[in-house]
Amino acid sequence: MALEKVAELSINKLEDRKTVTAILHENGYTVGPGKRKATPTGKQMDYYLKIYRDTEVSNTACGE
Repeated sequence: MALEKVAELSINKLEDRKTVTAILHENGYTVGPGKRKATPTGKQMDYYLKIYRDTEVSNTACGE
């Protein structure tokens, strides 16, 4: 199982991150949470989703 990083989506609200995660998971993506400092002082955080695709599954789905 080889995972290829597809995108990072910055989403602030937890409820919205849960909704997007459910949709992506249902469409065959692997999704993980991420958190990083939004400012140099670290008082604000940027919450995002890391989205991966299984390259083996996508290759076989295309008939390769």
